[in-house]
Amino acid sequence: MSHADKDSMSFLEHLEELRWTIIWILVAVAIGSGLVWYFSDSFLEFFGKDLVSILERTLGPGNYDLHVFEVAEAFTTRLKVSLLLGLLVTLPFTIYKVWSFVWPGLLSEERRTLTPLVVLSTLLFYCGVAFAYFVMVKLTVAFLFRLKPPSVVATVRLGSYIAFVSKFCLTFGLVFQVPLVMAFLSKAGLVSLSTLRKGWRHAVVGILVMAAVLTPPDVISQLLMAGPMIALYWLGYGLAAVFKKA
Repeated sequence: MSHADKDSMSFLEHLEELRWTIIWILVAVAIGSGLVWYFSDSFLEFFGKDLVSILERTLGPGNYDLHVFEVAEAFTTRLKVSLLLGLLVTLPFTIYKVWSFVWPGLLSEERRTLTPLVVLSTLLFYCGVAFAYFVMVKLTVAFLFRLKPPSVVATVRLGSYIAFVSKFCLTFGLVFQVPLVMAFLSKAGLVSLSTLRKGWRHAVVGILVMAAVLTPPDVISQLLMAGPMIALYWLGYGLAAVFKKA
C-alpha cells in the first residue's frame, strides 16, 4: 500500500488493519507458547540443572533440587516459562507485523533511518537477554547465596527462581536499548556529542562501581559485567554521531 493509499484510508479502516495486526501477533505468540509448553519439561530441567551447577560451584556439593510449595505452582510456572519463551521466539514476527502496519505511513527518509534501527534494536534485545542469563544471573545467584549463613539450608522455590530469571532477562533486554536511546536524545538535541564524549570517564566509573556492587568481589566477574556496559556506551556514542550526520 502506497503512502497516498494510507492517507486515504478512513479511521475505521485503520482500526481494522490494527485489529488484524494484533490478532496475527496474538496467534503467533499463542502458537509459540504452545510449542514451548510441549517441551516445557526439557526447559525446566535445563534451568534446574543450570541452577544446581551454580550452587555446587558456590556452596559445594549438596541437595539443591528445585521445589514447589503450592498446588498450582508447577502449572503457573510452566505457563510463565511458555509465555516468556513464546514471546521471545515470536518477537521477530511481532516486530515485522508492527513495522508492516507503520511502514506505509512513513516518509522514505524515515524508512531509511528507522529500518536498520529496528533490526539493531531486536538484536540488542536478544543480546541483552543472553547476557543476562549466561552472565548476570549466574554471577548474581552465586553472590546472593554466598551471603547465606552456613547453618541455613538452601531450598530454592521453582516459581521464585523462574521469576528471578525472567525479570533479569527482560530488564537487560531493555538496558541493551540504551545505545538507541542515546542516539535519539542526540538527534533530538537533548544531549550533544561533546557531552557524551567528555562524559565517558564518568560513565566508566559509574559502570565499574555498579559492577563492583552487583557482582562477586573478583576482577573477572566485575569485568564480565562492566565490559559489555562500556561497549554499549560507545556504541551509543557511535550511533549518536551517525544520527547527527543523517
